[in-house]
Amino acid sequence: MITRRMFTNLVVFLGLAILLVWAGATQFVLQPGGGRTATFDFVDASGLASRNDVTMRGVPVGHVKEVTLTSRGVVQVTVQFDPGTSMTGGTRAAITRRSPIGDLTLELTPGQGPQLSDGAHIGLRYTSSPPDPERTIEILAQVLHAVPAKDLGNLVSELATGLRGRGEDLATLSEASANLPERLLQVQAQLESLIQNGPKVTGVLADNAKELADDVTRTAQLADILRDRRYDLLALQKNGASFAQVAGGLLRDEKANVACLVSDFGDVNTAMAGDLTDLEHVLDLNHYFFDAVWIMVQKDKDKTLDWFRVQLLPPQDQHGQDYDPHRAEPGVYGGNSCQSRYGKGVGPATQPDGVYLAPGSKMHPGR
Repeated sequence: MITRRMFTNLVVFLGLAILLVWAGATQFVLQPGGGRTATFDFVDASGLASRNDVTMRGVPVGHVKEVTLTSRGVVQVTVQFDPGTSMTGGTRAAITRRSPIGDLTLELTPGQGPQLSDGAHIGLRYTSSPPDPERTIEILAQVLHAVPAKDLGNLVSELATGLRGRGEDLATLSEASANLPERLLQVQAQLESLIQNGPKVTGVLADNAKELADDVTRTAQLADILRDRRYDLLALQKNGASFAQVAGGLLRDEKANVACLVSDFGDVNTAMAGDLTDLEHVLDLNHYFFDAVWIMVQKDKDKTLDWFRVQLLPPQDQHGQDYDPHRAEPGVYGGNSCQSRYGKGVGPATQPDGVYLAPGSKMHPGR
């Protein structure tokens, strides 16, 4: 006889069973609908099946709904996105593995174009075929065999430690690697130019190998000098600041006098340049005098001694005469004060009282 308590327990059990079956079906069997769909063309989609995950930057955004082979030999993969997920133009799709021997996943890399409508079609230009599992396992086996068995555990542990928390960086690396072919196409002209001009550059380097070797040698010598003088350079750096501070203060306080000094040096150099030109002419004409003197030198009979014949009494010239008109004695001019664009410097030169002046000469004090 079924009691009320047994009937209540049976109803509760059936309710819980139905709830568990519904939750399992929605979470693991049925996929949520209502999202957008898109179709991707692949040359090869080996191993990819319906219900495989679709990820974007490593985050699940949907699942593979259907994989079909067209009459053109192209594999079409229909994707069912989760509600609220959209796809932009230029999006790239690649069939990858979660690990070297893991399940296949359709990884999407968003593009920079506008948002695509429901049912969008992505051609072969924007898709990449899945990796070869046999090749992947072969490479993995080579890597594992290269590591001693006793160190394999440490290797796996260190890899796990190094990759822990680096999921975002790995996703960025994967995205950058996927964009690498496109970037290479963008700089194709520059790469071709580099390939064409590369031999020319290496030829120039080969022709100038001796000079380059000499430059490298001198650079090494300079490095040795700097190494040997490093303490002197350090002292120079320490004292250079003090010197620059003192010199800067001196130039700041005496810039008017420094400007006058530079200007006066310019005048002195100009005057000296003119006098040196005169001296050059004098030296150039001197050989006429010394050649005439050398002509008067005579050899003795044995050709061993030189004799210079002179007259005992040179001919008498007339007496000198005064200049007409008589030149007056020049005046004496004192040095002027320093006047520059930076202001007034030292004052005019002064003379003590009782300075001797020639008769008729006059003292002109500086301004």
